Amino acid sequence: MSGREQEIFYFDHNASTAVDDRVLQRFLTIEREFPANPSSLHAAGRQANEVVREASEEIAGALGLAGDAVLFVSGGTEANNMVVQTAGDPKLPALMAAVEHPSVYDAAARRGRVSWAVDHVGCVQVTPPEKEVGLVCLVQGQNEVGTLQPIEAASALAKELACPLHVDAAQVLGRVSLQQTLALADSITLSAHKVGGLRGMGVLLQPRQWDVAPLLHGGEQQAGRRPGTLSPSLAAATATAIRLAVEETESRAAAMAAAREAFLAALPNGLARRITPDHSLPNTLMLCFDVSDGRNLLPALDLAGVQASQGSACSAGAPTPPRVLAAMGLSDREAESCVRFSFSQHTTVELARRGAKVVGESLARMHRQVQNG
Repeated sequence: MSGREQEIFYFDHNASTAVDDRVLQRFLTIEREFPANPSSLHAAGRQANEVVREASEEIAGALGLAGDAVLFVSGGTEANNMVVQTAGDPKLPALMAAVEHPSVYDAAARRGRVSWAVDHVGCVQVTPPEKEVGLVCLVQGQNEVGTLQPIEAASALAKELACPLHVDAAQVLGRVSLQQTLALADSITLSAHKVGGLRGMGVLLQPRQWDVAPLLHGGEQQAGRRPGTLSPSLAAATATAIRLAVEETESRAAAMAAAREAFLAALPNGLARRITPDHSLPNTLMLCFDVSDGRNLLPALDLAGVQASQGSACSAGAPTPPRVLAAMGLSDREAESCVRFSFSQHTTVELARRGAKVVGESLARMHRQVQNG
């Protein structure tokens, strides 16, 4: 942008999104007013513990659950690891597909995996496994392509197999209704920083039973389910973020979808092929660009002020594209040429249009550079 500061287009909200002012204010208020350790037995400690209890009740109330169904953890990765490593019969493998987040897929390495197939739009083909399994896992909204998955079919199969069903719902909170998953899953992962919460805390929900063992030892906090000193301010902020996300799901989803469609419509014709299917998270858009070397795509976009990604931030250092793309049948060259754009409710239609124009200009420069040798 000659003569003025370059405009930045942050289109990576599936990785993290800015804190909501209402959430931040809640955090600061509690941090100042309740500094004690919530496990301490004196009055200040009891007051801090009451804040944690109220935060649990706030989340439970927003989701229609009992308060003891809420477990505070450090984030989605810890929640997923707790379930995958310990739930069900940990001596038996977990049934899952290549659509899962690394904190589910890689966490199953010790117990083993039995794999479902994935179709060309990234939807899991829920079929009975060929061997005995101890746990069923299915992400509700795939974090890279955005495909919404058949939770009802997975739940029915889990019941047949007498296994718990774990659902990673980190990407759907505030974007898609959680009601079906809350009614069907045995454990559910939520991540606050995807919906305007603060980084460093997530929630593991267990609507029906607590059969998940702690990964850490050395304390009796949260009824011994997850030892370690809890932050009352983070708990309260997380509760606020989750409650607001649930209350505002419909309006947020509409705004995200409008931004995504405006971005798509503003891209030059023929510039990219849409990988994300219609039945998807409303804010997620995976595109495959026609370039000779996809490894240059993200650096070129970043240089132009467009901040996007190829997939999960947790595997951003990986030398290969997201595994889900290969499972969908894309070639290595196609997968390397894919970019995920993800929007928030604050991404305006006009911002999305301007960002798409910059993407088009950046790709045009790349093509000219190739042609000029």
